[in-house]
Amino acid sequence: MSGASAPDSADVMSNLPAEHPPQLAYESLRALVAGRRSVRRFRPDAVPRETIEKILDVARLAPSAGNSQPWEFVIVTDAATRTRVARAAASLFSAGRKHDPDFNWSVSVQPFLAQAPVLIVVLGDKRVIAAYPSILRGNVLMRQSLSNCVLALQLAAASLGLATAWGTLQGGSPETEIRTLLGVPDVFTIDHIVPVGYADDQEGARAAALAPARERAARRRPLDAIVHWDRYAAERARSDEDVEQFIWSETVTRVRREHETGR
Repeated sequence: MSGASAPDSADVMSNLPAEHPPQLAYESLRALVAGRRSVRRFRPDAVPRETIEKILDVARLAPSAGNSQPWEFVIVTDAATRTRVARAAASLFSAGRKHDPDFNWSVSVQPFLAQAPVLIVVLGDKRVIAAYPSILRGNVLMRQSLSNCVLALQLAAASLGLATAWGTLQGGSPETEIRTLLGVPDVFTIDHIVPVGYADDQEGARAAALAPARERAARRRPLDAIVHWDRYAAERARSDEDVEQFIWSETVTRVRREHETGR
């Protein structure tokens, strides 16, 4: 990547031709966000290094608490290393399936990390927690900042025709194993692993386990159900029963089995 700094958003907007008003940027952004989906099956096609650098150039511009910018990235392209990372991440599930048997583990990203030609391992520098107010939970602020970074990363990838998903670790033996494998210093967390590549649409459509994701992932709650002006409109509040129904009918992580009744 060249050493030239990227233009900020104000520069971009001011340089738009007169026939491209600011609303064009909004419509393009909305279409990008609406069309992005998490993908769990990838083709083996390589992704050029310069394309990955473009994605990371956007990710580094994400907002962070106190402008702390806690992120660094390890880019894993070696097939053997990707396999070892995936195996470590997937080891979470042996215990998870016993602890939470109702969770729809089939849509989890971690077992399929090795399919993607590129893994972006997002690190969080715990030392920047010193930049946050002591009355707040610094570790939470750092992780919120990292989430902003991952979203920017995913949108940048989508704008370039690439598919992504979001794998998480947040501690335990899998993180320790991946830390050792990649030589990551202890001052960093390894919370997020983002697979990047070209979607294998045929395999994704064939995978029965991904049916909930295919059917539900595009659904979003309508604007008038989530927006309150000046004061919370209690008459429109969801009941506990409404939320439970939403969880079991709209999320991809809780799916009723056909033989289950009365839940």
